[in-house]
Amino acid sequence: MQYWAKSSIAVSVLLAGCSMFDGSQGDATAPQRSVESIKVPAGLQQPARPGQFDIPATDAAVADVEIKAPSLVLATASSSRVEEGERLARVWFDRNDFTGDLIPFLQQALTAQFAEQGVSLQQTDEKGLEYTTGWIKRSDETGFWFWKSTSETEQARFKLLFEPRPHGRSASLTVTMLEHEYFVAENKLAGREAHRQEVALLNQIIDRVGKEEIAVALANKAKAPDVSVEPGLDSDGNPALLSSQSVDVVWSQLEAVFTALNLTVTDMNRSAFTYYLDYQKPEQGFWSSIWGNDAPIQLPLQEGEYQLVLKRNNNGTAMTIQNSSGEALSADTVLALHDPFVQAVRQARVEL
Repeated sequence: MQYWAKSSIAVSVLLAGCSMFDGSQGDATAPQRSVESIKVPAGLQQPARPGQFDIPATDAAVADVEIKAPSLVLATASSSRVEEGERLARVWFDRNDFTGDLIPFLQQALTAQFAEQGVSLQQTDEKGLEYTTGWIKRSDETGFWFWKSTSETEQARFKLLFEPRPHGRSASLTVTMLEHEYFVAENKLAGREAHRQEVALLNQIIDRVGKEEIAVALANKAKAPDVSVEPGLDSDGNPALLSSQSVDVVWSQLEAVFTALNLTVTDMNRSAFTYYLDYQKPEQGFWSSIWGNDAPIQLPLQEGEYQLVLKRNNNGTAMTIQNSSGEALSADTVLALHDPFVQAVRQARVEL
């Protein structure tokens, strides 16, 4: 099986350097502009002005309006999604090929995330669905080189809650701020700033889940494929290599194996499932030996022309190897071919 990861998994790596705190600031001192009425030159008629759009005068006190952009939950992991209209700092995860059992996978990602940040994480229930973080601190650096100093500006603690569905294939993660302390007046929470900090931390966790998914995908890709090829007999009683795959699957993947074995396809007959091959013993190049590359696979055959015929059998496909005259090779030769053939299948990363 070939493994792939959604492009959204790779995007999650770009968020690795983000801070757990949302440091975006809006410019509250930006000058306000008023729209002047249209000036009509003398001799022209004033255009009509519908009154339903006029703003009535009021004696109400002027309130500060938050001008920061809304914070967004970024579902960058392939297993993550955000429900439309969600108002909490919450994301949903769905089980896929990379997560396996969902809750243990998310718990591992959560532990790795806070261990990397040097923040304590305490489990507060028996099932491992509720956690409380230690103080997550934010600092500012001043000066440079030997005169550089760091001062803390704020810190916060959060509650993390997993809520799995009864079927176990989906679970939500909600982040809630428990406490906040500030050491600089400008970092006092105002408006929806607490929600912004919750979303910033949640995005960090989603990013970690995406990294864990990528690690699983790469490990699966590097894993050697299972090979079902075994020595046996074809339907005519000739020695052959047997595969559990169908004849069409075997036919479509053999050319990659031929390349690994230094077999050249000179002709083929698709209707008879026959490959006509030429074998030349491979030689390891000078630079390959210098750099320590693996030696090429050697077949226990003489150089020359051969035929490989595929035949259907009860358990899949029989691969009968014949000489240029169409005579099947001996059982001893087929047994000797089995190990290098399996090695070539794994090197070609195909399923046979």
